[in-house]
Amino acid sequence: MADRGWMYSGWKRGRPTNEWVEKTNEFLDRAYSIPELVESDTIKCPCAMCRNYFRHKRPKIELHLCHNGYKENYQTWTSHGERRENHEHVIGLEVQPEGFGETDRMDDMLVDLAGGHPPLDEETPTGFAEAFYRMAVSADERVHDQTLHSRLSTVARLLAIKSQYNLSVACYDNYVGLVHELLPPNSKIPQDFYRSKKLLEGLGMQYHKIDVCEKNCMLYYKDNKNKDTCDICGTSRYKDGSNKVPRKVLRYLPITDRLQRLYAHEGTAKLMRSHKEDHVARSTKMLHPCHGKAWKQFDDDFPDFAEDARNVRLGFATDGFTPYKLNAASYSCWPVFWVPYNLPPGVCMKPEYIFLAMVIPGPEHPGNKLSVLLQPMIDELLNLWAGVKTYDASVKRHFTMRASYLWSIHDFPAYGMFAGWSTHGIFACPQCMCEGNAYRLKKGLKATWFDCHRRFLPIDHPFRNEANAFRKGKVVHEGPPRSLTGVEVKDQLYRLVDDTDKYGKQHNWKYISGLWQLPYFTKLLLRHNIDVMHNEKNVAEAIWNTCFDIKDKTKDNVKARQDIELLCDRPSLHLYKRNGKWQRPRAPYCIDKDDKIKILNWFQELKFPDGYAANIRRGVNLLQKKIFGLKSHDFHIFIERVLPVHFEGFLPEGIWTSLAE
Repeated sequence: MADRGWMYSGWKRGRPTNEWVEKTNEFLDRAYSIPELVESDTIKCPCAMCRNYFRHKRPKIELHLCHNGYKENYQTWTSHGERRENHEHVIGLEVQPEGFGETDRMDDMLVDLAGGHPPLDEETPTGFAEAFYRMAVSADERVHDQTLHSRLSTVARLLAIKSQYNLSVACYDNYVGLVHELLPPNSKIPQDFYRSKKLLEGLGMQYHKIDVCEKNCMLYYKDNKNKDTCDICGTSRYKDGSNKVPRKVLRYLPITDRLQRLYAHEGTAKLMRSHKEDHVARSTKMLHPCHGKAWKQFDDDFPDFAEDARNVRLGFATDGFTPYKLNAASYSCWPVFWVPYNLPPGVCMKPEYIFLAMVIPGPEHPGNKLSVLLQPMIDELLNLWAGVKTYDASVKRHFTMRASYLWSIHDFPAYGMFAGWSTHGIFACPQCMCEGNAYRLKKGLKATWFDCHRRFLPIDHPFRNEANAFRKGKVVHEGPPRSLTGVEVKDQLYRLVDDTDKYGKQHNWKYISGLWQLPYFTKLLLRHNIDVMHNEKNVAEAIWNTCFDIKDKTKDNVKARQDIELLCDRPSLHLYKRNGKWQRPRAPYCIDKDDKIKILNWFQELKFPDGYAANIRRGVNLLQKKIFGLKSHDFHIFIERVLPVHFEGFLPEGIWTSLAE
């Protein structure tokens, strides 16, 4: 590498020397000769102000370099086609195994984030820009002269280790202190946890801790922020005898900052418009939610929102999980996630675009109080509907970004908590609502929808006139219940929710969800979705347990046979007495003992491609004739791919055909 001291010493009396001008032109000629560096006749500007974060055309770069000079310590042109490890200051360093000696992509990440901010000499930076630029400086600042690691990448990894192993702040401070003792005296690692956090402050990914009533009655939030006891139940906000330690804390991660980050990167900002501008928008097939009726109906109802493709549609999902081991005390923690549906179908469901909005603490599930805990998110959705000023890196201009709730996705019990409509009892069906025909079994005592949905078939479907194929002596001529509009649902909700005498008899409303505060919520055609895989698991489990006649798991029990005798015309399944005891005749849908062994042996030899399914065969137990440890995705594979194959020949043709279809 030639001596590049001219970059910083080639000025006399405030003017660049002829050598500086000549070599700067050579530098620009070289950079523009590399096609990978040039985009729309622009390259990254290496001046002291732009610092390779912003792209300009050549005349503007020349002007910037004359006014500002080169950025400090840029003798190696890493952003203009050179590799740092090819030059003198890293010669002799050994690349360590497992990638520890390799440079990371921390600088690339910062360039992506910085790309959304206009140069300081053109526009006023956004709120977090000052902290960001302070952090960006540390991306180029090496810890010491004999390492490739920057100050920022080192701190990021140290904090990641702290989080991964749940280390205390004192422990972090101690091991950082030890690292300082091992490094040269001029090393630039922050000395403690506080300084490390301040360094990463520029990322702007803050979260809020909001105290919650122990019984989830209310949040100590907004007008209630300074209260010490719950207005509903009178429970103290703080633990007894403690120094202001709250009993329960909700952690909320704002949505707005992360939506603005999506537009801060030029590539992602373009993808956020893809649902309206690229081949996805022109497709005649259902490739994306924008092709669905719910999306199109929203566009018709709010044309001013639909006019700008950058306005965001958000989907939400929540469910409970136990963060501890199964043998530990039960604890139900409820994370809430959101997804921006503007992104293309191959992108929007990637893990990096599924964002955590809040963590609802346990130990019990929130139940009917879920809406209380969602209030910070609803308040932010109201602000996003009004619009927030955002910088679009793809067009280099600010715009007013708006965002709306599109729908939610849950399993069935979580749907009941999220929507306020109970999923228990004879009115549990959210489609039929108060007009369902469900009833209770006289022997089993459970609510059932058996033969209640023939009404959804086409009016000329032959099943409607089958008098004995379903419930005996019953034909169906009525049509499906009318779907209520959002306004009608809201009117019914506010009219009936407080009438507890009619609950379970005329309605199933438990409480008023805070989502009804959104001004557009009544216009949504599809407010909530049921997660298909959870339903597949329940159905597949019932089929497996019944066909294998697994004790205490099968749906074909004594009470079921008694109800069959009352409801259906199937005398071959009726109970009969032998030696004074009731006997259950073998059903044709139960697999023989020898055939069970054949099926399980087949499962033990079954292999799937890597990543397609879990190792199902590991759970096969030939002694008990069962398969243990199947998860939701395993049952999904079972019912979608395996069931049509492995029951063929072991069940009567008609039963197998029905199951396979």
